[in-house]
Amino acid sequence: MLSTGRAELPDSRPISCAPQGVGQQPGGPVFADYVLPALLEFMRAGKSTALVTLVAIDGSSPRPLGSQMAVCEDGTAVGNITGGCAEAAIVAEAVQAMDEGRDRRVRYGEGSPYFDVRLPCGSGIEIYINVSVSRATIEALDTAVVQRAPTTLIQNVSTGETELKPGSADCGFDPEGSLFARPFLPVPRLVVIGRGPVVTSLVHLASGLDWDVRVQSSDEALLDALASTASQRVHLSMPDSFSAEDLDFRTAGVLLFHDHDWEPPILKRLLASECFYVGALGSRRTHARRVEIMSQIGVSAEDIARVRGPVGLDIGAKSPPEIAISILAEIIAAHHGKLADNG
Repeated sequence: MLSTGRAELPDSRPISCAPQGVGQQPGGPVFADYVLPALLEFMRAGKSTALVTLVAIDGSSPRPLGSQMAVCEDGTAVGNITGGCAEAAIVAEAVQAMDEGRDRRVRYGEGSPYFDVRLPCGSGIEIYINVSVSRATIEALDTAVVQRAPTTLIQNVSTGETELKPGSADCGFDPEGSLFARPFLPVPRLVVIGRGPVVTSLVHLASGLDWDVRVQSSDEALLDALASTASQRVHLSMPDSFSAEDLDFRTAGVLLFHDHDWEPPILKRLLASECFYVGALGSRRTHARRVEIMSQIGVSAEDIARVRGPVGLDIGAKSPPEIAISILAEIIAAHHGKLADNG
């Protein structure tokens, strides 16, 4: 049922405050694509909570179907559904749903009874506010994501029941319109291998994403400098010491060496994996020589063609930060299936 009552948030419930360790964004909820850690933090503190999911879009939307927010009883919120247009109203609605102890489905924008909450794009969206999902379900789902096991959260918007199913389903409603499937894939992982200032710039830039950013390098001082930024740091004493663990289909690997003799054995391991992106720093002449060497060590032409070289989008980048931006942009494009074929 659509909610027609108007939710008001008392002044004693601040919308903009963020949970400990999550950070704070003035004027609205903290942005996060993955809100389960924040939701669990609220739950473990013994607070009432709501998991808010974007379940329908009519027209355009700044956020994709399945986007979520985690809301606490005091108005603390993490996540983003409308790009800032209606977050305050969504938080207020979620708090009211917690007070009543009942799930609800609410529409904003076109076709909504809330005439004072309009989306500038002229579209309409519907959200499902789930206040009954259990801590055990969210903990199991979070564990699956951490273990990189694709899992789908099924929410029955009619009964409030939730269940987890292994595997990744399409995001959206079943034909009857009561079961909403929201797939959770492993968090994207970026493995940066090499040395030099581009490594530092790329790791720092990528840390702003909700990604697992790791670095492997022969430069111990560089690894020490990235101690607070990278989730994992591995010292490479030689090319064969490259760790090929966890190179799954949600992993991007990029080589940033000026000493290109390190590359062939590392690239061979990357290309033997399911990595969705493999790139290597260097000029066109360097890449041509790289292709020749890889062919000599038994890497197939099909696999060699997967290597993005020269790495990064052609934006005229010159400085290490600019080069890092071009690389990260190319990786994001590959992640979203928007990258043209190599060559």
